[in-house]
Amino acid sequence: MSKFFVKCKLLIDGMGSQPIENGVFEVENSIITNVGVRVSEGSEVVDLSDYTVMPGLVDGHTHLSIVPSEGNQLEQMALPAGRNILRSLPNIRKQLQSGVTTMRIMGEEHYIDLDIKRGIAEGLIEGPRIIASGIGIAATNGHGVAITTSDTEYEVRKNIRSNFRKGADFVKMFITGGMSSERPSVNSCCYSRKEIAAAVEEAERMDSYVAVHAHGGPGVDICIEEGVRTIEHGALLTQNQINSMKEKNMWVVGTFSIMFHPTGIEMTDFSNPYIREKVLNNRKIIKNTFGMIFDSGLSYAIGTDSMHGLIAYEMECLTDFGASNMDAIVAATSMGAKLCGVDDKTGSITAGKYADFIAVLGNPLKDIRAMSNVKLVYKEGRKLVDER
Repeated sequence: MSKFFVKCKLLIDGMGSQPIENGVFEVENSIITNVGVRVSEGSEVVDLSDYTVMPGLVDGHTHLSIVPSEGNQLEQMALPAGRNILRSLPNIRKQLQSGVTTMRIMGEEHYIDLDIKRGIAEGLIEGPRIIASGIGIAATNGHGVAITTSDTEYEVRKNIRSNFRKGADFVKMFITGGMSSERPSVNSCCYSRKEIAAAVEEAERMDSYVAVHAHGGPGVDICIEEGVRTIEHGALLTQNQINSMKEKNMWVVGTFSIMFHPTGIEMTDFSNPYIREKVLNNRKIIKNTFGMIFDSGLSYAIGTDSMHGLIAYEMECLTDFGASNMDAIVAATSMGAKLCGVDDKTGSITAGKYADFIAVLGNPLKDIRAMSNVKLVYKEGRKLVDER
């Protein structure tokens, strides 16, 4: 169908507007052309009158090849390229089935994210559109090392330039320790100010930005001062850091399911007492941190961090931490698209944007858990998932 109308029980536009009962919108050649129109006589109709319809979801922070429940995530990333491309395929399908039509990939070895991005764009495989970073920038003594390391300002610059040459959209840099590795601590800073500044400079040369893995500590202060755009995870941010980030129009991207869901880190890596202690401490702190973020007005989005198919759980966590159901929906739609730099193309049911939309059984404004009941997924006007 090159032109059709969509009829909904409830239409949520993704921008936080009042939902529309019995909403209708028109799609032509993959683009939403009109919202709130009447169905033309004799037109093709996608009748979703039993469903809540909203924009396709945006996973703002994930990987392709990692499966946290298998343990030792960095070892997984170090597998051969061919193997990890194959391992990525079921993960991509899970993302689609959960309603994700755009995902931001936060580092893969062998540039497989860039190859898969091209494969999806060329129609070789079905999947969400991908915003990719290429190989993560990680220090030898830091978190995030699978194969490639970037030590010294020279190596940081060289590896970033290699990523951009191969088609990366942005820079992913590991600044602090992580939850899924023993060392370093989550408050430590693995890079010097000059190395961080070099990364920001290289990104800005390409009209792009730096996204950093960082939980808290002095490394976050340096990132704020040197012009990093997004803090990924951010569980240990202080009020002063949040305020400074707000002043500089920065973002924080929350990743909760890997910390809280039983199939996350606790399923395997809890056998390591150092990792277990990190995760349990994080669980005690993160609700308060995100409460401060909500109160501050700092821009935020969410990502599954390889917990493929659990974007609904991320949204549920947001509401547990104090966000409204509508705020959680906006974080996973229009705010996620803005984070990824594609809000001119997707993220809302708006005329002129791609017809990326999903049908949900139930009303997530009344019960956010309804987001686990995605029944149909359309990307650019084409049906990719039908679970009715």
